[in-house]
Amino acid sequence: MKIDDESRLRHANYPGAEGSLFLGDIGDSLLRCFGAHEPPRVIEIPGFDQQRWKIVVSDFEMRVTIESRSYWGFGLFASCFMNSIHMTGPLNRRARLTFDLCAALGRNPWEAKWVGRFSKATGVSASDEKNVWDALIERGHSDLVDSIDAVRSKAQALEKELPTLAEEAPEGWGCDLALEEIGAAFAECDVASDALHDRSATGVERALSRAEAHIIEADPRTEVFAQHEGGDVLEEMAAIEADDIDLSDSILELEELPEESVRTHEAIEMDDVPFVDLSEEK
Repeated sequence: MKIDDESRLRHANYPGAEGSLFLGDIGDSLLRCFGAHEPPRVIEIPGFDQQRWKIVVSDFEMRVTIESRSYWGFGLFASCFMNSIHMTGPLNRRARLTFDLCAALGRNPWEAKWVGRFSKATGVSASDEKNVWDALIERGHSDLVDSIDAVRSKAQALEKELPTLAEEAPEGWGCDLALEEIGAAFAECDVASDALHDRSATGVERALSRAEAHIIEADPRTEVFAQHEGGDVLEEMAAIEADDIDLSDSILELEELPEESVRTHEAIEMDDVPFVDLSEEK
């Protein structure tokens, strides 16, 4: 990665950025999983060793500081590097970021090459380090399970209300079609559960979004089905034959221009338009 003149982290092809650092797979994955954010700030510029740096990435509710340094070796012979990650923000955001990070890496980020040296450098034992990561991962997993259950419960509640809602439903709404939409919502919840099993939080969110859309389509109280009362305007317009439209009464014939227009035209021809030179004005 490159560093611009404002100490912002940029991609290698960013114009005008000269300084550089080695981000590594941990830092790269974390920035990708963080979500929408401004370019990270480099608060400790790397010197001779481009793997020694500190950056900060943040948004309106969360801040993450990542520090890279060697935990074994000296100078050019340093071969083991660690990332110290400090997260400040709501617990659900920290848990979700940890869950996404571990899923994106495909390996356990707390497992070091040299366990003894790593524990000595961090001051935390390998078991305690694993427990902290596992706690956040479990919380992120639990939050996604709760999201799936909430959407499934919403679909079940709507299914029970359909007989009552059918009495005041708009014209064009059908109970059978609503049941099909609810069934599709249940199917998307199952897809979300499968995506969660594969540790794909993005897949879970997409499936739940589709499930929410099916629920909206099934509910006669939403604006989507309120449009059924008036029918599809585009389809009705397309069904009108061209011969059925009589535009003879809509054509206006004007034999001569209004008097005001004639005056304006004559004034232009006579060069009566005043000209004011403001080039000398200050």
